[in-house]
Amino acid sequence: MIPAIITRATMDAIIAQAEREFPFECCGFIIGKAIGADSAEEIRPITNIQNRKHADDPVSFPRDARTAFLMEPIEHLAVMNEIDRRKLALRVVYHSHPDHDAYFSATDRAAACSFDPSEPDYPGTAYVVMSIRSGKFVRAAAFVWDAANKDFAETKLDIV
Repeated sequence: MIPAIITRATMDAIIAQAEREFPFECCGFIIGKAIGADSAEEIRPITNIQNRKHADDPVSFPRDARTAFLMEPIEHLAVMNEIDRRKLALRVVYHSHPDHDAYFSATDRAAACSFDPSEPDYPGTAYVVMSIRSGKFVRAAAFVWDAANKDFAETKLDIV
């Protein structure tokens, strides 16, 4: 399985975001050239609107941002448009798990395969989950699509 590769500066920045947004989940994207072309990468934090959706409609959105994230759709679309316009790649989708382990939950999988449960929405993209306990980073784990098993599997997270 191919490892997920992130620069130290990028990892430090997304950890800082996760600690700053604690006790709520943070989320965002890492974009850049395809790995191997030019390793420059850029972070695109996205607003987590889960608390707002939960407050507006707790029946449809029973979880708040302490245990869920929902990317602000306009910001999400803006990043996708930027990727297309600049001919970049979506390298990583990231989010945090406040006071929980760094694992790929059933909810994470459902969100990553929102159009078809047997295929990821963003093929070739790694998903990084950060465990933040009591406001401090504990561990990050990376997950990629395993086509043979039709599921996400943990892979090595290389910080370079």
